[in-house]
Amino acid sequence: MAKTFTSKDGNLILEIREKPLSAWLTINNTGKLIDENDIIALLEEANIKNGFEEAAEYMRLQTLEKEFATPFPIAMCNIKKSESMLRYNFNPDIIGNPETDVTFMMLSKLKLYHAGDVVAEYAKNIFEQGGSIYDIFGTLINSESVDLEQANNLVGINIAFDPQNLQFYALTDGYPYLDEQNHICLLNNIALRAEDIPSDNIFHCPIDLSIEGNLSFVTLRCKANLIINGDIHSCSIECAKNLFIKGDIISSSGRGIIIWGDLECRSIRNSYVVCLHNIHFTDTIENSTVVCDGDIIGDFETSEINGGLTQAGESIAIGKIGSKDNNEAEIEIAISPFYRNMLLILTKELIHWKEDKETNAIAINELENQIANYETALDEKLNQFLNPEQKKVRKISVSEVNRPPVTFRVLKHSYEINKPELNLIFVEKD
Repeated sequence: MAKTFTSKDGNLILEIREKPLSAWLTINNTGKLIDENDIIALLEEANIKNGFEEAAEYMRLQTLEKEFATPFPIAMCNIKKSESMLRYNFNPDIIGNPETDVTFMMLSKLKLYHAGDVVAEYAKNIFEQGGSIYDIFGTLINSESVDLEQANNLVGINIAFDPQNLQFYALTDGYPYLDEQNHICLLNNIALRAEDIPSDNIFHCPIDLSIEGNLSFVTLRCKANLIINGDIHSCSIECAKNLFIKGDIISSSGRGIIIWGDLECRSIRNSYVVCLHNIHFTDTIENSTVVCDGDIIGDFETSEINGGLTQAGESIAIGKIGSKDNNEAEIEIAISPFYRNMLLILTKELIHWKEDKETNAIAINELENQIANYETALDEKLNQFLNPEQKKVRKISVSEVNRPPVTFRVLKHSYEINKPELNLIFVEKD
């Protein structure tokens, strides 16, 4: 039903019609003069702002006359549907085949898109649409014509389509590309050969990374999941999610191996490993410092710890434990080994950077902010430990102590084992 507005004197009636959207004015012959201000007031009351020229053009083309008691258009909008062009917000020619075209050299040249970012959209120049740009109320007209079925058929891996805004957006972090069928896709994982990764500078990867072969003398920072199908030797690695190593961690360098998710590997030898969640290994931890806030679990039949310090926040379950080369094995349950070790790492670096405060001012500020965040996280871990409702039973389980001496600690309680023992369990005590 059309909406109408009537002037105070009742001689002017403004009717808003929906199809097509327009405003029609009726002037009744009451014998009184028509005041232009009364018409303007009526238009303002109805919030009419545009379309006056279109209405005048319509009357000219239809050879209409303004007559008493007969509605005539005073504001109209001329909507013309026009095809919208699909525009890519990335270069579709850079990545042809994601399995072969993406190298570590290319990563620095590609723009990373985050989850929610628009990678492509239907758009056109509103000044070339051939009709009204605004409707009679001053609202921008969306006259785009898009085949929504065809648009949905363009959706590829890790991409979604928003039919309201006519946009294709990323579902995860990655690099957009077109596949062979011209589907809009997002690459969120890459596979590289170990020999292609440089050792002369830090290699950054913002998406899931798989490396084939043994990795040596590399500093790697991965902001997603990392898989290494081989050994890592003399490497410094930081992984923001989960790290899976098919082989061994040998002689870590720099900060060591830092994981913000879970770690799975075969063995850890002469290395420093710091993990936020859980560690699972199958063979040996030897002369290493290995810590995590979750569980450290070794394969029941094959796992063995020889020397070094092994700390967990929840539980430790190992096959055999012994000392080696006069390096006594220490097995411990402690409160948040991860954050305590991260604070130790950053504090040492902060002392180093402060040797030249002016040159290293930015790095010092970043480290101080990180230290403050880790201190807060450590306080939260302590509060969780003190909360009786969230209290967990912490324990160490070992099938055999084969080369004593070995020291076990569960929080404040220590146990020295100086002779071979079988099937030991140490449980948290009050």
